[in-house]
Amino acid sequence: MTKLRYCERVDTHFPVVFAGEAYVGEGTVLNVSVPGCAIHSRKRVRPGSYLEMRILVPDAPSPLRVGLAKVRWCEGRQFGVEFIRMPGEDQVHLGRLVKKEAPLALLPQTDRWQGRAPNRRIGR
Repeated sequence: MTKLRYCERVDTHFPVVFAGEAYVGEGTVLNVSVPGCAIHSRKRVRPGSYLEMRILVPDAPSPLRVGLAKVRWCEGRQFGVEFIRMPGEDQVHLGRLVKKEAPLALLPQTDRWQGRAPNRRIGR
């Protein structure tokens, strides 16, 4: 059975710095949506742990600040987080980023390969 998402995710390649209760790590945001993101990192985290994060978005004057995120899943060197607390201006910035990039992510693969729209990842 296919699990449907209630919010579109956008492929990215954004650097991220995160801190848990007793550690600091860095990695790459692989995809992002308004409620959360997937991260690749050498630092191991545990499902259920809480993080503070700074996501470095290209062409942005400052990083996206996530005051509190919960690790929902871990698989190898990847993990997914749910954003719980984020300043209002960063929520707006994230919403605009996802809205701007999501239409490209929704195009059928055939349209992408025929040059009708650029096949790109943001942040590269």
